Amino acid sequence: MTTAVKRIFFVMAFVLLTACGESSASYETYHNQRYGYTVEYPVLLVAQGEATNQDGQKFISEDQAIELLVYRDYKNDYLSGGDLYSIEDVYQEHLSVSEGVFNKKLEDSSYIIEYKIDDILHTDYALLHGDNYFNIRFSYPEKDQERLQGTIEHVIKSLTLDPADLSAQGQEDGNAQAAGLADTFPAFLEGFLSDVYLRENFNHVLRSNDKTLATYIDPNMDVRRYYAPGTVAKLGSRAEDFGFTQGDDFSSQTKAGEAAVLEFITADVNPCDLDFYKNKIVYYKWLHELPELLVDMETFATKSVEVIYPAAEIMAVYIADSYGNPRGFYFINTPNGWKLAFVDDSLCQA
Repeated sequence: MTTAVKRIFFVMAFVLLTACGESSASYETYHNQRYGYTVEYPVLLVAQGEATNQDGQKFISEDQAIELLVYRDYKNDYLSGGDLYSIEDVYQEHLSVSEGVFNKKLEDSSYIIEYKIDDILHTDYALLHGDNYFNIRFSYPEKDQERLQGTIEHVIKSLTLDPADLSAQGQEDGNAQAAGLADTFPAFLEGFLSDVYLRENFNHVLRSNDKTLATYIDPNMDVRRYYAPGTVAKLGSRAEDFGFTQGDDFSSQTKAGEAAVLEFITADVNPCDLDFYKNKIVYYKWLHELPELLVDMETFATKSVEVIYPAAEIMAVYIADSYGNPRGFYFINTPNGWKLAFVDDSLCQA
C-alpha cells in the first residue's frame, strides 16, 4: 500500500469514526499478558509493539498526530520504606506537574486529568488496583477534541483487569524472571540511593574506592563512566580516573535528597525529555543495550560497549544532577544480583 493510499485510508477511517457516532466506531483489542489487563483502541491507531518490559504499548495514528499509551506501573515512597502512594497522593502530585489543566476528577480508585500544552491536548487516566497503577494517556490536536471525546471515553471504559493474572501470569510464561526482576528492583534501588547516592557527593564516592559503594559493584566487572569532554562521549575506567577533571564537582551534596517518587517509565522514553519536578522524581526503565561509542567522526561509525555478562538484563536509572539534567546509572543483573556497571554523565550533550 503506497503512502498516499495509507493517508487516504487514515482520513477515511477518522471521518467514519467521528462522523458516524461512537456506536459505529471500530476498535481492536489489546491484551497485556504479563499484567493481565485488556483495553480497546480505535482502528485508526497503529500498534507500535509492546515495550521491552512488556508493561504496555503505544498506538499512533498514521499522520503521527494522535497518540495513545497504555501501561502499568506503581508509585512508592522509597524514603518511607517503599510504601505505596495513595490514589489521592498520586493525583495531587500529577496535578502539581501538569500545566494548562482544564478538567480533573478524583474518584475512590481512579482519576482523570486533562490539560493543554501549546495546541496539543492530553488526557491522563490512572486506575489503582491492588499495588498496581494502570494508565491510559491520550495526546491529540486541540482541533480534534470534540471528535475524539467519545473515543477517549470508550477506551477508558474498556479497560478491564483480570486479578488472577496480576499474581500468576509471570509464573505461566517465559517472562517470569523479568517480572520478578522488575518487581524487586525498586527495593534494591532504594538501598543504593540511601546507602550511596544520598549520603555524600557521588563523584567523590566513586573515585575514592568507597567500601559501601563497593558492595554495589561486581569486582570482576567494576564500573565505568561515560563522559563528554566535547560533543562526543567517551568511556573512562577506574585506571583513567573515570575521565574526571579538576573542574568536576567533588564537594556539593546531591539535590536528589529531596526525591520522593520512584517512577518506572517505558523503554522508549528519552531521558532528555524527563521532568524531574524539582529533583523529586527518580526514573528507571529497562535498557535494551548500552549506549554505543562513536569511533569515526567522518563516517559516524560506532562500536558496542561490551560487558562480561552479555545476556544479562540492564536497568537504567535517571536522577537529576545539580543543573537539573539527567544523570544515568546502568545496573547489570549479575549472578550475584544487581550491580552498578556504568555512570552516564554524557546524556543530553549538545
